[in-house]
Amino acid sequence: MAEPVCGSSRDQIEVVPVVVLFQVFPARPSSIPEIRDFVRRSLAESPLTEEGNREVGDAVFRALLDAAGPSGSIQVAFRIFPEHVEVDVLHSELQAPGAGGPEARPGAVKEDAAPAARGAADSRPEITAPGSSFVRLGEDGQPANFADWMSVALRREGLTQEAAARLLGVSVKTVSRWVGGATEPRLRDLRRIQEVFGEIPLQ
Repeated sequence: MAEPVCGSSRDQIEVVPVVVLFQVFPARPSSIPEIRDFVRRSLAESPLTEEGNREVGDAVFRALLDAAGPSGSIQVAFRIFPEHVEVDVLHSELQAPGAGGPEARPGAVKEDAAPAARGAADSRPEITAPGSSFVRLGEDGQPANFADWMSVALRREGLTQEAAARLLGVSVKTVSRWVGGATEPRLRDLRRIQEVFGEIPLQ
C-alpha cells in the first residue's frame, strides 16, 4: 500500500512498493521455453487479469524479436507495481554466462515493452500486433516442433524452399535445414518469418 511521506515542501511524496525480477537468457530460439516459464512465474502475483498476463507474455515475445541479435544474450526484467506491470527487454552482445545468470550486462539496444504492458488490475493492457498471431507448438491441433510448422507454412503458402529462402533473405540450405529439423532459426530470423507468414511459432 502506498504511504504518503511528508517532506519540507507542500507536496507529498508517495512511496509505492515494487517487485523487480529479471533473468538473462542466450539470444536463441531454444531459450523461448525458459523465457515463457520465467514470464509465467513472474506474473503469477501480478495485478493483471489472466488474459492481461497472457497478452503481456505475447508483448514480451514481440519485444524479444525486435531486440534480438545474431549472438549474445537477452535480459527480461519485470517491475510489478500494485496496479500495473512494466517490462524491459534488452539485448547484449555479451554472451550470457548461462541461462538464468544475472551477470550479463545489457548493452545499448533496448526494447521497452512497458507502455504496452501497463494495465490496471480490472482492465486489459492495450497491445497491438497487426497481422501477426502466435502458434503454440505442441498444443492440440498445432505442429509439434518448428520443422513441422515450417513444412506446413510452406505448403499453406504454396512456396518452395527456394522461394521461401528468397523471401526470408537466407540460403536454400538454411531453409532446408529448418524443414529437416537440423537447425532452428535465430531470433532475428523469426522476426522476418513473422513478416512473411504473419504468425510466429512459439515453443
